[in-house]
Amino acid sequence: MPSLRRLAVLAILFVGTAPCAQDASADTFEWLETPQDPRALEWARVQTNAARRALESLPVSAKVGTELDAALRAAAPVPDLALLGTKAVRLLRDAGRPFGVLQVAAVGRDGRLGAWRDVLDAATLREADATPLELKWPNEWDRPRDVCLPPAYDRCMLRLSVGGSDEAELREFDLASGSFVTGGYQLPASYSQVAWLNRDALLVTHTLGASPRTTAGLAAAVYLWRRGQPIEAAQEVMRAEPGDAEIRPLALGTGRARQGVILRSIDYSTFELSLVGQSGTLVKVPLPRNVRPFGVLATTDRHLIVQLTAKGEVNGRKVPAGTVLSYDVSPRLAPKRRLQVVYTPEAGEYLADVFHGFDATRSQIHFVVTRHLVGRIVTATPVAEGWTAQSAPATSPGVSQFLVAANPATEELVVRTSGFLSPDRLEIWRAGRAPLLAGAEPAAFDASRFSVEVRSAAARDGTSIDYFLVRPRKPANSGATPTLMTGYGAFGVSVLPAYLDSWVGGRAFKLWFERGGALVLPAIRGGGERGSAWHRAAMRENRQVSYDDFYAVAESLVASGFTDPRHLGVFGVSNGGLLAAVAGTQRPDLFSAVVGDVPLTDMLGFPRMGMGPLWVDEYGDPSDPAMAQVLRSYSPLHNVRDGRRYPPFLVTISTRDDRAGPGHGRKLVARLQEAGATAWLIEDEQGGHSVSDALGNPGTMALRMAFLLDRLMPAPGVQKSLVTDNP
Repeated sequence: MPSLRRLAVLAILFVGTAPCAQDASADTFEWLETPQDPRALEWARVQTNAARRALESLPVSAKVGTELDAALRAAAPVPDLALLGTKAVRLLRDAGRPFGVLQVAAVGRDGRLGAWRDVLDAATLREADATPLELKWPNEWDRPRDVCLPPAYDRCMLRLSVGGSDEAELREFDLASGSFVTGGYQLPASYSQVAWLNRDALLVTHTLGASPRTTAGLAAAVYLWRRGQPIEAAQEVMRAEPGDAEIRPLALGTGRARQGVILRSIDYSTFELSLVGQSGTLVKVPLPRNVRPFGVLATTDRHLIVQLTAKGEVNGRKVPAGTVLSYDVSPRLAPKRRLQVVYTPEAGEYLADVFHGFDATRSQIHFVVTRHLVGRIVTATPVAEGWTAQSAPATSPGVSQFLVAANPATEELVVRTSGFLSPDRLEIWRAGRAPLLAGAEPAAFDASRFSVEVRSAAARDGTSIDYFLVRPRKPANSGATPTLMTGYGAFGVSVLPAYLDSWVGGRAFKLWFERGGALVLPAIRGGGERGSAWHRAAMRENRQVSYDDFYAVAESLVASGFTDPRHLGVFGVSNGGLLAAVAGTQRPDLFSAVVGDVPLTDMLGFPRMGMGPLWVDEYGDPSDPAMAQVLRSYSPLHNVRDGRRYPPFLVTISTRDDRAGPGHGRKLVARLQEAGATAWLIEDEQGGHSVSDALGNPGTMALRMAFLLDRLMPAPGVQKSLVTDNP
């Protein structure tokens, strides 16, 4: 069967548009796509060694490395924690323990936490297994309330990744004894997800053996796996269609026998929910498909929470897009009474994304609502005839409140307050009681030297694009301010202000601020900052809208005299890495440095690499002739032109990144070098999609910052040295 790339090329020929010379050149680098191919690996090692030597020789490099090392040793990030009944669980990471230590503390009746107790040291586990295992707790694959067994929450299914890969082992762990359960549940490395039904039954997905997979290679079936059974004998409960994005198990309730929930993501805009009984019986929930699932309301065992992505009608009442709904699964209720409106956003209000903007305690749900990029937490409580909602005060511009976790057995809610200039503060909230401090991060730099503003720029079509500007109050000189821009703009994901977090490279970004640099974060279309319509406005054939929004902000900064292209750089992670690569290839006149972290760059071949087939709904299908033309129009790999002047690129990737795949970064660097541009590749053979982590990979993060400082903020009297523009 021909590859998607070959189908795309045939389709282009069919409509009479032959590939240009640059396309033909891009095709010559397909051999770099396979992560562990010996030839590709050797090429990447040579490139990485050359990049490290060159960047280590920069005048600023040694000082940056020393400063970052001191910053990492001075203070560790405040770890997020999960509240589970009378237990609190967290993964502590610091400079001395970069792989993390799993810890448990008791939660008192007053909500206060007891002393933390180490139960699993990831470094010891790596040594015992002679394998570079990484403990993923928590992550986007798991919810603690699903992977730890109520009501005691003493048994948890831990996810252990090899080298940061998304494929991971599952092992049953006893939090009380601090040991893996002998003869307990265990699953070899695969793409898997799990939720407890009771002490002797799990709902699980996996990609082992002959188990069906989606087109993207993820699990396509949910199984009921009883204790003592081989996984091959587990009962299949539900199977997705091959073209679905994913299928995942969840659980409803905090009793010993819970009700399962299966979330079928047909694509990332269309969803179905089904209920699973203890015997594996399946009942589809009659909800409209134009919703995004938020979660479940725990102890009542009753409510599924969703949000409408388009306007609709509920119980005869017309409601706008963004309305939050609850579905009561209780069989005692008549069907018409099961669907209720929880919250209707006012004009100009938007709910934050599901990753940090929603959680549920015993009898309440909590979510974040934003207006002009400023958020507030809303708490909704079920009453006799529907729901009632109360709002907390709004934050300040540039400060976010993240819903880290909620205790499914009580009304405690964990809130992380963080901002561009505000160190992380972790608190346990409960109505009628002052917040309890659960962790606070010391300041890493003098925030009084900076201010945060929310500004707007006019997009090409006149749409107002809001953006954050973090700027020094007193610039070091009267000229252009060295400025870094980042963004995301896809999948409806909102990028919110946070203190030196992974979006900006963690602690390494302190070095940029201390030298008087500015940061810009635009809320471009494709993201979720203004709801589902904002996301859809830059999907598929409209993807260029997202990039044009980004350029509009950059151009407004230049036009105002705040900065100029010589002092303006762009960087991004994952889809943000695609954004950075597009910016560097479409508008090389506008930026002087480009950093792409685990990026996508080959938009005609993306379904062939990593989890690319998952993203066809977002980007479009390159096997479709019309979409192939759209994708080619901005694909960074296919828009590098021989002899054109480009800003220097630095691309950081991991061999074990099985989400985007290392092929994208390798191919872009190879093509840029072929065209005569300066392009560096640093490929770490561990780390996965989260390879750019200052604690786990401080050397790479120091070199990245040295690259940016050399390009955008050279010391007085020091010429930009090895990192130069191509002629």
